[in-house]
Amino acid sequence: MTSGFVIAAAQVASVRGDIDANVATHAAAIEAAASHGVTVLVFPELSLTGYEPDLAEELAITATDSRLAPLQGLARRHDLDVIVGAPLLNGTGKPTLGAILFTPDGATRCYSKMHLGSRERTSFSAGGEPLAFTSRGRTIGIAICADASQPSHPQAYADSGSSIYAAGVFLNAEWYLTDMPRLAAYAARYRMLVVMANHAASAGTHRSVGRSAAWTPDGTLLVQADGAESCLVIAASGREGWSGEVARVQ
Repeated sequence: MTSGFVIAAAQVASVRGDIDANVATHAAAIEAAASHGVTVLVFPELSLTGYEPDLAEELAITATDSRLAPLQGLARRHDLDVIVGAPLLNGTGKPTLGAILFTPDGATRCYSKMHLGSRERTSFSAGGEPLAFTSRGRTIGIAICADASQPSHPQAYADSGSSIYAAGVFLNAEWYLTDMPRLAAYAARYRMLVVMANHAASAGTHRSVGRSAAWTPDGTLLVQADGAESCLVIAASGREGWSGEVARVQ
C-alpha cells in the first residue's frame, strides 16, 4: 500500500439547476482539499446540477463542456483526481446519471450509474460498465448511490483489484438509515476502504441529511460529518493505517 494517500468526500451544497454556481462551489472545495493534501476528491451524486431528476434532460452535459474547464484546470494544478456528478448526454435519448473524472494529466473519463433508483428510471438511462482508476498506487472503483443497492457492484470492483469504493450519493434521512449499514458491510466483506460523499444542505427540491463518511476495510466507521454542513470528510493512509478528519469548507 502506498503511503501518503489521502481521499476525501466533498460534502457541498448544490443549487438546483445552476451549473455555474455549482462549479464555483466545486472549485472552492478543490482548493480546500488541496490545502489538506487530498489526492482524490469525490463529490456527491449530481453535484453539478443538484439532485433534480426532472431537470436531467435540460441540463445534460458532456465532460468537455466549457463550463467545467476550471475544474479540470484545478485538478491539473493541484495534482489530484476529482470526481463530480452530472447528467450526461449519451446520444440515445435519456441522459445517464453520471460521474466525470478529471485527472491530473488533463484527461477526463465518465462513468454512468448502472443501477438506477425506481424514481430515476423515467429521467435517466442506465449505464453498463463499471469504471475504476488508479491514483498513487491505489485503485478506486466509482459508484453512484443506488449502485450500492446491489452487492455485485462493489464485488466486481473488489474482484478486479480495487481497494477503495468511492460513492457519490444523495441521501435523505430515510435512505441514509438503509445505506449506511450497507456500505459499512461492504467495507468489511470486500476489504475495501469505502468513502461516501453526500450533499450538504442544498438549495433544491429534496433535503439531504449530509453525514458523509468513510469506513476502513474492516467495516469500522473512520470519520463522519456531523450533519449537512459544508465540509471535507478526509481519510488518510499512513504508517499506522487509516486516519480521518472533518475539515470545514467555506
